[in-house]
Amino acid sequence: MNLARVRGTVVATKRSDAVASPRFLLVEECNERGEGRGEYLVALDMVGAERGHLVLLTQGSSCRWTYATDDKPIDTLVVAIVDQMDEGGVDVWKQE
Repeated sequence: MNLARVRGTVVATKRSDAVASPRFLLVEECNERGEGRGEYLVALDMVGAERGHLVLLTQGSSCRWTYATDDKPIDTLVVAIVDQMDEGGVDVWKQE
């Protein structure tokens, strides 16, 4: 899994993914402290993430293991909203 920050939404009305009522997010990949790296992806949101949230992404074939995405052409999926991260017992990031 990878960390990313939600930066916006992506709307695409003509698609070939066949996912019912999808919500696509523009996410910026982050380092272990939640700081952006300037690299962006479009991800299907499965958890209701909002702009500014730090999220966990899964990519590749594991994205097609949910009921909504089974055998669909999905490559990046938001699977969790991060509440808190620590490194060596010291908080390095916490959701406000």
